[in-house]
Amino acid sequence: MKKAMIITVGTGQSGEDIAGAICYSIDRERPDYVLFIKTEVSAKSTMPYIMASPVIARRETGEVIIRDPNDVQGIATECEERIKALIDSGISPENIVVDFTSGTKAMSAGLTLAAINLGVGTLSYISGERDNGGRVIPGTEKVVSIRPNRITAELLLREAIRLFNAYQFDSCIQTLEKAKKLYKSPDFVHDCQQLQSLSQAYGLWDRFDLNGAFSVLKDINEKDVPAQWEIARIIKANKQVLYKEINEQFCQERAVDLLENARRRGDIEKKYDDAVARLYRLCEYIAQMHINEEGLYKVRKGKADTSDVDIEHLPLEIRKKFSKYFNKREGKVMLPLYQSFSLLAELGNSVGKQFVSNEDLSKKLLYIRNNSILAHGFNPISAETYEKMMSYLEKLVRQTVKDLEKTIQNVRFPTILL
Repeated sequence: MKKAMIITVGTGQSGEDIAGAICYSIDRERPDYVLFIKTEVSAKSTMPYIMASPVIARRETGEVIIRDPNDVQGIATECEERIKALIDSGISPENIVVDFTSGTKAMSAGLTLAAINLGVGTLSYISGERDNGGRVIPGTEKVVSIRPNRITAELLLREAIRLFNAYQFDSCIQTLEKAKKLYKSPDFVHDCQQLQSLSQAYGLWDRFDLNGAFSVLKDINEKDVPAQWEIARIIKANKQVLYKEINEQFCQERAVDLLENARRRGDIEKKYDDAVARLYRLCEYIAQMHINEEGLYKVRKGKADTSDVDIEHLPLEIRKKFSKYFNKREGKVMLPLYQSFSLLAELGNSVGKQFVSNEDLSKKLLYIRNNSILAHGFNPISAETYEKMMSYLEKLVRQTVKDLEKTIQNVRFPTILL
């Protein structure tokens, strides 16, 4: 595969000294093509010595004259265009070497910025013993190589961590794939793979695929997760939460899980319709939890049928009140949400009483939700409505969950330290 080299050309003391260092670098790298980034001055003082060197023989060359050798941005733009042209010609970025030994500081900075931005394989410069003028003494040259892909890859990893912390799990995985292609150090790849697995697990969990999330998360050993991320404890707690949610139809952790999922949609993503849809389901789930505790659901295949309320053993007065919700076609007593809480209130349940005692607010919030675009209407949910509903549901959850703060800590997704 063809190899290319891009070199900034300065003037040096005589032109010949700089030409010697540049030719030394070319001879060491042995490129098929060399592109010289020069100024009008270095074109006259240095380039003749370079072109006369035998290391240039049989090599294809190109030249670019920089009009303003102190314009970093202009030089970077020009160099990016030249690097893109090389890539378009079929030369892989990995096989492009950039040498910024000579030239103005702006030339070196501009070329380096362009090289890093486009994923060039190697940056290099000539080092060695220097004379009183700060120039490398001929015969003492040595090439210092830098792999900018590592810098880019590590920046991508940091970006992936930011995306993970923002719950953008699919984007996180895509960013990590790019990072792994740039830098293949075993330790670096290991960290990327750990974060990919975590993103996959929490992405599934965020979409309510609890079984899928647990199947991935259970295989992650907390000891393999980088210690500096400081998330081992929460991963262990999250595994326990998922296991409980999978194996228990009704549990406090699932209620808090719905609350936190709604919070991520509303507080982070500002998707208020999505958030309120989840809060509505949470409201329904709270009622189901308490009805189940009262033993009022008929059980089928080992699970409570939340669409079939058993009112036969209720006091006659209460039974008459709710028998009108018997669905002849289904053969079940099917209670709407508000009536579920009303039944609980009739039984003296504190959560049911709390819900019906705030009848105006409860019905208003449910009306807003039912008329949202994600339910039955066409109205968007505002931030204010979301915040009111979140506050209201938090109060109901607090009445349902014994130690809400601790449960939130165990349910909440981890945040990686940067």
